[in-house]
Amino acid sequence: MSTPLITIFVRHAADCKYAGDEFTKRCNCRKHFRWTQNGRQFRQKAGTRSWAEAEENKRRLEDQLAGRKPEVPDKRTLIADAVDLFMAAKRNDGLEKPSLAKLQKTVDRVRLFCESAGVMCLEDVNLTHVSTWPWTDFFTTTHALRNNQSRVKSFFRYFEVAGVLPNNPAKAWKSVKGKVEQISGFTPEEYTRILKAVSKCGWSAETAAKMHALVQVMRFAGLAMIDACCLERSHIHHDRGQYRIRLRSRQKTSKKAHLQSIDNAVPAEVGKELLAVLNGNPRYVFWHYTGDGPASDDQKRAVSEKFFQRYMRTLLDKAALPSATSHKFRHTLAIEMIRHGASFEDVAAVLGNTVAVVARFYSHEWAKVRQGKTDKAIQATW
Repeated sequence: MSTPLITIFVRHAADCKYAGDEFTKRCNCRKHFRWTQNGRQFRQKAGTRSWAEAEENKRRLEDQLAGRKPEVPDKRTLIADAVDLFMAAKRNDGLEKPSLAKLQKTVDRVRLFCESAGVMCLEDVNLTHVSTWPWTDFFTTTHALRNNQSRVKSFFRYFEVAGVLPNNPAKAWKSVKGKVEQISGFTPEEYTRILKAVSKCGWSAETAAKMHALVQVMRFAGLAMIDACCLERSHIHHDRGQYRIRLRSRQKTSKKAHLQSIDNAVPAEVGKELLAVLNGNPRYVFWHYTGDGPASDDQKRAVSEKFFQRYMRTLLDKAALPSATSHKFRHTLAIEMIRHGASFEDVAAVLGNTVAVVARFYSHEWAKVRQGKTDKAIQATW
């Protein structure tokens, strides 16, 4: 890999007397880099006001762009190496793939922010870095920001506990403030709109039938997308006019995934619609896997889920619900159950979750139901 020519230049303060010379070494203004690679021009902060330090950082950046490992003082850890060590430790801890994927995204952004700020070593990161990096470029909700903040803290805490860092630079990072949106489901009007939008997406008759049935089973059986798009025909049971969905859910009930039995009744029209879906696969209702070569069942399921998630995104956008996700169908069932008197234990059994998880997500809805019962009890004494 060829090394691009990196130029150091100065971005002067408005009152700098050397403002006309971007290559002067005399002022104390911030130094920057620019270079061209693969036909694109790049700019980056040098992370210093000193020209001498900028030269040193330039050499490190050249090593990085050329694929060479920069030289660092003894007992110092490169950010890239720290990321690899942390993820190796988490894999050995036995975390599930979804959890590992989320951690990987977070630590990759830590590496990205460090490199853009000219910080090459873990020991050079401090609170001003982690608290001023542009996290909102990747996370737009308070809930997502807080979860990401927790992962960043755990990244640096790992190296503090391991004795690599004398202290955790993110420890004093104050919790992100903002209003956390309460979980909500689709209103009846929104759900009707989604079903009507199926015919407006320009899909073939076969695809439209699949998506209509997929929406119905997610809403009335409370299945997550991974369980719904990999639903087997043997999971649909018909007995004495009643249709039921029986399967072992892959929903997480702790830090690890445990298979959870689900046995949910669905409306007869939904059961009939599911059995009528034709996709050329004798085993699966919605299966879509066209990959070549060997692949594990989990890999095939992941491909199928990704395929239907794209179609679901198109459908929700067509229904004028751009911020909604497929998981909202599960929330719809859970909230409607609570409004009709179901306990947290009932909802947990239907969703394949623990009572603690259900209480955390839907306690606000249960509080409304409880208040309604309290009001009726008070009114009965009048």
